Amino acid sequence: MLTGMYLWSLLGNDIVAGPTAHGVCSDAATAMRMGEPRVKDGSVFLCIVEEVRLRISVGGLETTYQGTGRYFIGRRTRSGGVYWEAMTRTVDPSEVYRITDFPLWHDGIHATSDLH
Repeated sequence: MLTGMYLWSLLGNDIVAGPTAHGVCSDAATAMRMGEPRVKDGSVFLCIVEEVRLRISVGGLETTYQGTGRYFIGRRTRSGGVYWEAMTRTVDPSEVYRITDFPLWHDGIHATSDLH
């Protein structure tokens, strides 16, 4: 069985500009901890953590990620902490077979790209 992985992205005040930082972790708690300091200090607007599964792309046998539909959004609270909201979305079966390496909200480059 393939284990879950978690993509995390920090979005600044200009979310159109894309993530200010992002990466991959083996568990949700670690991914959340990666983003919390910058969410707490207000240097980013929010942190998105999405559960994904590793898969192999048919196009070139490179590794890609497929979202499971489970994700978390971390926002700064008035008291200076981070509130994590667990959310789900329906994963369209056609999305499972689409050749892509990151969810639509991600910019397509991850922190460990130099290791592949």
